[in-house]
Amino acid sequence: MALIQPVKDGKIENTAIETTAKDRKGTSELGKDAFLQLLVAQMKFQDPLNPTSDTEYIAQLAQFSQLEQMQNLAATNENSQMFSMVGKEVCVSSENEDGTLNYKQGIVSGVTMNGGKAYLTVDGTLYDSEHLVEVYEAGYLLEQKMPKMSYQYYAYDGAKPKNFSFEVDFGKEEAKATEIALIVDGEQIINPDYIRKNKNYFTINQDVFHQLTPGKHKISIMFNNDPYYTTREDVIEVDVINSEPKEESDVFVSNNPVEKDEESSKESETEV
Repeated sequence: MALIQPVKDGKIENTAIETTAKDRKGTSELGKDAFLQLLVAQMKFQDPLNPTSDTEYIAQLAQFSQLEQMQNLAATNENSQMFSMVGKEVCVSSENEDGTLNYKQGIVSGVTMNGGKAYLTVDGTLYDSEHLVEVYEAGYLLEQKMPKMSYQYYAYDGAKPKNFSFEVDFGKEEAKATEIALIVDGEQIINPDYIRKNKNYFTINQDVFHQLTPGKHKISIMFNNDPYYTTREDVIEVDVINSEPKEESDVFVSNNPVEKDEESSKESETEV
């Protein structure tokens, strides 16, 4: 099929294709509006001596209808997926004036539809669904706020005794802790009088290690962050040599409080 332009006074007029579509940015995709415009232009400027057959138009209209249905189905599926995001922990982005990106972590509290597009509500702010960066597993955000401590190793020589210092991360927001308890080998709690605190740093007095039998011992940390009471098990490993434990000492205050509560409960049940 050939396209021709009108001739006036023996000259070809440079007639532009009329369109009511708004200006838009260039794209490599052929949308349904552009497809329809091409079809109308084809019909308007077809060669009268070699017109396009009805069969061709019907085939092209069928392609247009199929394209429109596919686009509508894709939009519907995308919107359905966005509605399932309510309650999920996510990371979204927003653009600053200088073009850099801001990242926000939070829980999706709602989904809003506007102009056929989905917007996620995260901490009271709307974000375009196209700015969804990542979806986390349940509990991920709370875990990031929990108190932490990296693994520490300490070799204690009773012939050259030294104190041992370490740093902890108390966590933040609703999971923030303020104090800790140190439990040796899951049984004995170190007397707080033998632990010195300076902000996030703690120092265990050498007398504590001197009361341990030679060999390897593991120390767990229990944070008093209500209501979670996070425990990081076996985060400190102590290798003890040349120690001479005393028969009576106050470096340990009691057994593990959790085990003690369980024992008390069993005793009560027995009495009943």
